[in-house]
Amino acid sequence: MRLHTLTPWAAAPCLAALLTTACAGEPADATADVDQPFATLLSGDPIHEQVTLDGLYFLKPEIALQLVAGNLATDVFFFLDNRYHFDDCNFSRASRLIAADQEQAVGFLNPSADTPETTFSALQAFARSLHAVQDLYSHTNWVEIEAAGLVDESLGAWSVLTPYSVLTPSNVMIVEGQPPRGTRVSRDARLPYPENMRVTVQRGAERWLGLVSGSVDYEPGDYCPARIRSTHEELNKDRSTDTDRTLQHEQAKALAMTQTTHEWCRLRALTKARWGEAGEQRLNTWVAAGATPPDCGAP
Repeated sequence: MRLHTLTPWAAAPCLAALLTTACAGEPADATADVDQPFATLLSGDPIHEQVTLDGLYFLKPEIALQLVAGNLATDVFFFLDNRYHFDDCNFSRASRLIAADQEQAVGFLNPSADTPETTFSALQAFARSLHAVQDLYSHTNWVEIEAAGLVDESLGAWSVLTPYSVLTPSNVMIVEGQPPRGTRVSRDARLPYPENMRVTVQRGAERWLGLVSGSVDYEPGDYCPARIRSTHEELNKDRSTDTDRTLQHEQAKALAMTQTTHEWCRLRALTKARWGEAGEQRLNTWVAAGATPPDCGAP
């Protein structure tokens, strides 16, 4: 059940106010009229906003607005940090950053310190993690190699995406840094998109599809092997207006939304593990009256 419809297209006094207070390091005033149209201040294609709102459809509008603002602020404050965008094949550090931001969010959810300030801080930390997990599907070749499911479907802390480890159940290998001895990576750049984004990893008689992301020349630290390197422009699926990648854009967006919903379940599980029922109850106050949250199952 969707309690509220916040379209991210149109003018943005709410978001402007939220970003202004976020920049000032103060809790955002979440009392704005959430029925007015919502906007992005950063681009003309508000994908992060839409994915966040649709993936967390069950939250109170004022909570959802703060998460959207924190998500967009990540693009401003961490523009050159490839970990927040899963660029440059920096998988291990990006996954550690997601886990660290979510651990910070859980710390702020201490039920004995339930204040507007700690709620704001928890929302901002969680929003930063959402930005990264959403970019993962747009900035990597997860869609192009037709990998199964989500990158991380656990309810524990985000797993470290260790270089040249194999993910389950997708059986995809993380490509980061130079291949170990006896391992070969390959990509046929002569093929048309999306076939040219399929990376193969071979070790002896074993073969896997490889997960890579696009390289961004203005971000420090590129961990993609030169043999299979592709640029961000060649691989990203950020915009719905890229007509040659419309299908892949929609697939990446759907996966990002599903992962966003799953991150709520992860946050609940981590909060309950640390703070017990009281912590879980604090998170329940973020849910809109009459909404039906996802069935998160047992951690």
